[in-house]
Amino acid sequence: MVTVGMIEWLRRAGIRVSIVDASVDSHGIATISGFGPIARYLLARLWKHAVCCAALLRRPDVLYVGGAGDRGLYFQLICLAAARIVQVPVVFHHHSSAYLVRHSRPMALVCRVISDRGVHLVLSEQMREQLAASYEVTNAESLSNSLFVRSGTRPHPPATSGPVRLGHISNLSIDKGMRDIADTVAALETAGRDFELHIAGPVADRPTQDLLDDLQRGRRNVVVHGPLDGSALVGFYDNLDLLLFPSRYRHEAAPMVVLEAASRSVPTLAHPVGSLPELVCSADLIAPIGEFAGRADELVGNWADAGTELSEQSYAGFLRQRAEAEDGLQGLWARYLPARRLDRAQNRADVSPGSEPDRPAAPLAPRHR
Repeated sequence: MVTVGMIEWLRRAGIRVSIVDASVDSHGIATISGFGPIARYLLARLWKHAVCCAALLRRPDVLYVGGAGDRGLYFQLICLAAARIVQVPVVFHHHSSAYLVRHSRPMALVCRVISDRGVHLVLSEQMREQLAASYEVTNAESLSNSLFVRSGTRPHPPATSGPVRLGHISNLSIDKGMRDIADTVAALETAGRDFELHIAGPVADRPTQDLLDDLQRGRRNVVVHGPLDGSALVGFYDNLDLLLFPSRYRHEAAPMVVLEAASRSVPTLAHPVGSLPELVCSADLIAPIGEFAGRADELVGNWADAGTELSEQSYAGFLRQRAEAEDGLQGLWARYLPARRLDRAQNRADVSPGSEPDRPAAPLAPRHR
């Protein structure tokens, strides 16, 4: 979704964008078995990155790369090295926090190849500081993903009576927090809280589906909606008071679902992973690992008093982050692209809200028309 928003912004600015889709129809080499399938996977990825290198021979103004998070960085190094050879500047957009928590050899190589011949685009000030501390990167700039979320037309008032409406949306899995969601339901029931829980998103695996089945069994206040998009997704957020996002996913950075919820004035309770402490805009909405269910119970029990303020803080934080991102994006591309083109941009990537992508974005090579 972020890459789509960036493409649309550039095209509205009158810039021709040559797209090289470097993704392969797979969930990664770790999910493939057998010499033949692995060889085909590797050859396909090499070929697609070779296509990107060929495009760089036409000397575009800049190479935009949606960063990978694991071994995919080794493939992207091919394009980054080619860009350095032909002296094309690079905008490397980080989408993972895994290599900020634990040092990564391929990320160290990425930073070394880019050096001062481009810019690292990160999703928060925290990511910028971590990148500097771990890899001595001094040419990083923060750009919030809120730029690529449609702003809510008006603040969404939280419920002041009746059950507190809770939600969870993601690519549903254990890593994304489904076990914490189940523990939260148990804690709320033990405390006798009046609540509803709405769950949306595709199911990743059998253990997650088993958890969902157990949550629904005998409970009329737990509703599973499946994958949502468009107006159905907006309606999902508008039916919530509080989003629960207890992700422990190691690549978690700045999940779009949290920003989408904030754009509809729905606050999010989350773990302190990735850039979430900056996204949620309130220390009251951060639960240490292992304490999520208890913190959720406290919030639900005090929702009549605290809900309105948390809703207003989340919406105001979203608008502030979005305004800063609009200014930052304009300044970023002004270094590489003609001012006459950028003056025609609307400075807004107004795309429909969507679910958070787990795959790395493909490299892009913007060129003048």
